Amino acid sequence: METYVSEQEQVEQLRRWWKSNGQALVLGLALGLGGLAAYRYWDASRDSQAMNASINYEAMVQMTAAQKLDDAASAGRTIIEAYPDTLYARLSGLLLAKIAVQKHDYEAAKKELEALLAADGKGEIADIARTRLARLLLAESKAEEAGKLLAQVPTRGAMDASLELRGDVAAARGDQAAARKLYAEALAGADKLGLDSDTLQLKLDNLAVASSPATKQGGS
Repeated sequence: METYVSEQEQVEQLRRWWKSNGQALVLGLALGLGGLAAYRYWDASRDSQAMNASINYEAMVQMTAAQKLDDAASAGRTIIEAYPDTLYARLSGLLLAKIAVQKHDYEAAKKELEALLAADGKGEIADIARTRLARLLLAESKAEEAGKLLAQVPTRGAMDASLELRGDVAAARGDQAAARKLYAEALAGADKLGLDSDTLQLKLDNLAVASSPATKQGGS
């Protein structure tokens, strides 16, 4: 099922917000620390860094879309090394992990996400990284580790894109009641937005079959 508020949409929202508000956020801090002259110097430097990082990141996105994955990965590593304190360095970390998954190199994907979290474990990008890392761990049948990561990610109500994944983790841990509740919440959100919910419905149906008396008797 396509998630109703997908991780990629969250990333795009962050990028748009930063472009609109990033400069205003740092203005007050810079003025308080060094006055207008210091701000102008700092602002010019930051603007130049942000612009360069943005241009390089857009190029990375385009190379990824064109399936030039090695070139995109090289660009991403350059952004992280050259502009480590920018939003685009963190976005590049997410995209590097995605590229690794596309190349079926899941260990590399995990390392990219772990590095991103080690560098900055706060905020929405870090929560997206935790969610993606949890998905990789679950694929390795490491449900307990995946659950611990997801426990650090705040839920966002019925439109939470991670509800289905949380349900998958609960099911893998044998907590059918929790899995059923999470799948039902995810299903309600998908139906409300008119999205395909066949996979979620199938997961709910499978839980019902697994917990039915006939199934239990047959397995005994």
